[in-house]
Amino acid sequence: MTVQEQELIDQIRRAFEGVRLEDGASLNMTEYYDSGGSKSEFKRLAQHDERDDWTAIPDETLEQFTVTFSFTNLKGFRFYIPAYMIWAIRNHRTSDSIIGDFTIYAIRPSHYLFETVPFLQWFTDAQVAAMTKFLEYAVENDDTMDGDKAKENLAKIKEAQQSG
Repeated sequence: MTVQEQELIDQIRRAFEGVRLEDGASLNMTEYYDSGGSKSEFKRLAQHDERDDWTAIPDETLEQFTVTFSFTNLKGFRFYIPAYMIWAIRNHRTSDSIIGDFTIYAIRPSHYLFETVPFLQWFTDAQVAAMTKFLEYAVENDDTMDGDKAKENLAKIKEAQQSG
């Protein structure tokens, strides 16, 4: 891991420190919702999902949940986005999992979740800065990350900041 990567991970950890899931949609609930409610085992498993400390979620667990940002809610998004960003930083060179790119795709003010509460109002300035740095990192590492989408989402964030 490079010094730049460790500094970015540290920035993400500081920005999202203390964020809890509360009544947000957990990982297993996202799978339950994705199944249209037909796979009740996910609803049962959701009772045991981590809710207090996103840093306690193992990489192996994150790798099992690829639909998180399509089926979570605002609180779930805020709880899981730092874990997935850190996963992507650590693993984008060695993993063929799509979750790194799905993380990039999710970080955008036009995500459907931000129709009710605007992106910039939902996150602290430090959290927005950490997500922005993550997207910049993805642009710099476009050989193993979707730098084009990261660049597009960066532009959307800057546009939201200028108009906000």
